[in-house]
Amino acid sequence: MGKRPQATRSQTNEEKVSMAKTQLAEIGKVNIDAQKLQSGLAKLVLTLVDLLRQVLEKQAQRRLEQGTLTDEETERLGLAFMQIKQTVGDVARKFDFKPEDLNLNLGSLIPSESQALRQTSLVDIIDKLLDRGTVIGGQVTISVADVDLIALNLLASLSSVRAKKSKRVRKLVPQ
Repeated sequence: MGKRPQATRSQTNEEKVSMAKTQLAEIGKVNIDAQKLQSGLAKLVLTLVDLLRQVLEKQAQRRLEQGTLTDEETERLGLAFMQIKQTVGDVARKFDFKPEDLNLNLGSLIPSESQALRQTSLVDIIDKLLDRGTVIGGQVTISVADVDLIALNLLASLSSVRAKKSKRVRKLVPQ
């Protein structure tokens, strides 16, 4: 924002009012670069979608290793994950993002001297939490241009699905 003109004693009241209106109009202006906003929002959404894809892939791999998926489910999951990864990559290229631009390693979030901690991915941590089961609570405020727009108060119980649906149904039905 430019330098605001200051009122002087030699100005008339009309000039002072006009200057005050100009200053108020300048205060209300928000200098937003639409391209930067669009790019930043796209990067946030793509990062979250890719994070979710990676977490879900790890859960699917765990279920596959446990033998709780049918061959058909395994095939469907494999195709779905390939399509999601391809779509995320296509959209990322449209915004000139490299795959590493979408990675969330703890090194980028938490300053630490530990090399192991810096190389630990958020996906690995979420996967461990899901495997062991956990309760998460928190508050998130989403802002645009330093203006708070959404407040989320979260309380969630997270755990991985350990068995096929048909087994769960049998457990619920009295025998």
